[in-house]
Parts: sequence; structure tokens; C-alpha cells
Amino acid sequence: MTSETDTRPAGAPAPDGPEEPAAVREHGGTVVSWQRHWWPSIAAAVASPQRRRWLLIAAAVLLAATVAGPFVGFSPVLPLVLVVLVVLAVRTVPGLAFVMVVLTAPLGLWFLGVEGLVGNAFGGREYALSLAATLVVGVLFVETVLRQGWWNRRRHLLAAGVALLLLAAWSLIGIAHHGAAQTAVGVRLLVVPLMIVLVLVALPLPRITTLVTVMSWLLVANAVAAVAELAVGPARLVEWGFEEGRAVRYIGETFRVPGLTEFNAELGILAGAYLLGYVTLWLTRGARPTLRSWHAGAGAAVLCLALSTSRSGALLVAAGVLGAVVSNRSGGAAARRARLVALGVVGALAAAFGALGATGATSMFDRFSNWSQLLGDDLTLWGQGIGGVGAATSSRIASGDQIFVDNYYVSLALQFGPVVAVAVVVALGYALVRLWRRAADEPTAGLHLAILTGLACACLVVEAWEYPGAMMCLALFVAYGWRLQTGPTPAGSLAQLPGHR
Repeated sequence: MTSETDTRPAGAPAPDGPEEPAAVREHGGTVVSWQRHWWPSIAAAVASPQRRRWLLIAAAVLLAATVAGPFVGFSPVLPLVLVVLVVLAVRTVPGLAFVMVVLTAPLGLWFLGVEGLVGNAFGGREYALSLAATLVVGVLFVETVLRQGWWNRRRHLLAAGVALLLLAAWSLIGIAHHGAAQTAVGVRLLVVPLMIVLVLVALPLPRITTLVTVMSWLLVANAVAAVAELAVGPARLVEWGFEEGRAVRYIGETFRVPGLTEFNAELGILAGAYLLGYVTLWLTRGARPTLRSWHAGAGAAVLCLALSTSRSGALLVAAGVLGAVVSNRSGGAAARRARLVALGVVGALAAAFGALGATGATSMFDRFSNWSQLLGDDLTLWGQGIGGVGAATSSRIASGDQIFVDNYYVSLALQFGPVVAVAVVVALGYALVRLWRRAADEPTAGLHLAILTGLACACLVVEAWEYPGAMMCLALFVAYGWRLQTGPTPAGSLAQLPGHR
């Protein structure tokens, strides 16, 4: 059955994705989806004689810069790379898709030579591709702030001012403790997920749906790579240049595959993030996904999680799904089915990891000892500053030893001091209580509660916030739930949206 504004003929199949009336483009009085008019809009832009002239001039300049590059000391590829990055930075969906690929498939980009190509364009700097993704996120964030008018609201300005003041204070502490370069890496790891969340929640529903579909296929690609790595074997991978101890790791005698990510823990928490969002949508009243690509992504996520043997990813899923069940207070057959699904997911995860021998408690007791030693030796009231511990200490430009905490709350205490760490824990608890209360009336509040619960529990065993690929995946589902709830469909009637049931 088609809607009054649907231009498809009677009996035509529905498009691959939910359509939200409030989040579509309007052309000539006919409401159509953004995806359908992507290429026609480009054709219309090129059809203008004036624009054609400017495009020809730009192409000539690009060709001249490419030819002149070797004679003036820069790579001939650099102009083309810069043009592509500029285009990505001003086109929200392609830009975010580029960021998603960089964050979730860095090992694949290295293996295909893309990382080396971009790095050579910038004088042999291997980190250029990662830095380019960060810059694209920053430009999209600024564009979103200006477009949404957030800078013109007193409450937003006050919150931004306080955040910038705190960020500057602890950045200065970090610079004094371990140098500017390592502090900059820490700031990037801290701020980029926040910017991604804010950019995503400002997008209309069809664009978020497109990005979740891209993430689904990236999970499928990671699963294919993981199976291929398992078939090839770690010895051959090392011969191909995979770094032993990072891309090639073991737990006992079990090979922990990395997929297209840099190492197995990154693959596991990425798969856990996608699986949590997908399962929680199934448990959210009226928001069950029906896209085949999303189903394929969920199956791939299960495979990636199992082959990575990541306990932090498994904890993310299990805790989040239990949070979704707790938030469902509707009663009746639906609530019973939700509890059965939750128990089935948790039981399957426990059985799978037990079969892989990845459930030992020795490493957890080792972590307790490590945390107590770090908190006893290095804890000060103001901390070490941003980037003092965690992933920033393993970067190429780090000035000191690598310090992995495997607990983000302890990491916050070491970087910002115990007062800030306690404030974060209190704020998390307050947010969880608020979401639990709202879940009785707003179905998608249960989705947000599940994601926050899973993330809070995962942070107990790993610095989950410092895995930007997984954080972007969670942000996609947060934004998806936000748009479902803030659309014109009344709360509790999400099933009226096409593509949901």
C-alpha cells in the first residue's frame, strides 16, 4: 500500500529502507527520498552553462597542479587528494561514509595501498589518512553548528564555553606532563566521538538510514576478511606484513583475527556495537528493522564477535540487551518475548566464548592489580592531563611509555583527577535513571538506555570511548532512535513508519 505522496506505481516494491515524511526532499511539489535525487541533482548542477564553465576551469587548474607538482617539490597526487577531501568535507553523507571506512577498515586500507597513497601525497606521512578523517569530522561539525543555529542560543553557548574551558585547562596540564603531540592525540580521541554524535543527530532519518546501511556492509566486509584471515593463517599473514602482536594476536592457542580493523579488540567492540543497536531495535516497540542489508550486517557482526574473541564486545552486547529488557515495562507477551531474546543472546555469547576458551578470570585479576597500582602511584587531584594514559600513549608521536588501563573510569581518574571521574560516574547514573523513567512512555528511550548501559559496562574492562569506529556505530543507532522519536509520528506509534513493524 502506497502513501498519498508516494510516486511509485501501484504494486511497485518498496525501496530498501524506511522513508520518513519529515525527512525527505521536495522537488516540484512531489515528495521523494534524498537517495532518488542524488544523481539527478548532480546532473542539474552540471547542466548550468556557468557551472560547467567553472568546472572546466577547476579541472584545468587541477590538471596543471598535477603536472607541475614534481617540479615544485610536492606529489602529483596531492592536488587530486585535496580536491577529494574538500568535496567530502562539504558533503555530509559521503563525508561521514568516508570517515566510517577509515575508522572501521584501517587494516584493509593499508593492505590495499590506500593509506600509503594518501601518505605519500603528504610527504610519506602514514597518519595522513587518519588525520584527514578527523579534519572532515571537524568541518562537518562546524557546518552543522552553523546550519542548526546552535551558536545563537545562550544555553548552547554557555555549555560550549564551559567545555572549551575545561578542555583547555586539562590540555595545558597534559602538555606540561607529556608534551603537546601526545596531548593532541588524546584530545582527538576524546572529542571526535562527541562531534560525530552531534553531526549525526542533526541529520534527517533517510540519511541516517543510508549511513547505517553503509555500516552494515562494512561489517560484512570485516566478516569476509576475518574468515579469509583465519583460512590463510597467522604465519602467512605475518609474511604479508601484518604486525605480530597487534594485527596477529593469540589467546592461548586461539588466533584472534582483526578483520579489517587494526587488532582483534577493535573488531570485537565494533561488532558488539552494531549487534547491540540491531538487537535493541528488535526489542523496541514498533521499531523492528526490516532491511536485508541490516540483517546481513547483524549476521556478520555475530561472526566478527566470535572470531575476535573480544570479551569487551560481548559485555557491551549482553549488558545493553539486559538494559533494554529492564526498560521494557509494558508487560504481556511482548515483554516475555523480549526477556527470552535477551536470555538467548546472553546465553549464546557465554556458550560461544566458553567454547573458545576466552572466559578465564586470570586476566581480570591482573587488571585489578594493575588498577590499584596505577591509582596508588600516579593519581593526583588534577590528573596527568589529556592523553596521559590509554591509546594516546601508543601513538607514533607519544613521548613516554605505553600505559593501557583497560578501564575507562580509571583512565579518566588518571587523566582528569578523581573528582572529574566521580562526576562522570554520577552523570552516567543520572542519565540512566532519566532514560529508564522515560522508557515507559517513549519506546526509543529504551534504545538509548540499552546503548548507554552497554557502553557504561564495557568501559569497566576497556577504554571503550577510545575506539572511534565502535563509537560511531553506536552514535548511528543513537541518532536513528532520536529521529524516530522526534519525527511527526506520535510516541508509541513507530510501527506506522514504512520499513518498521
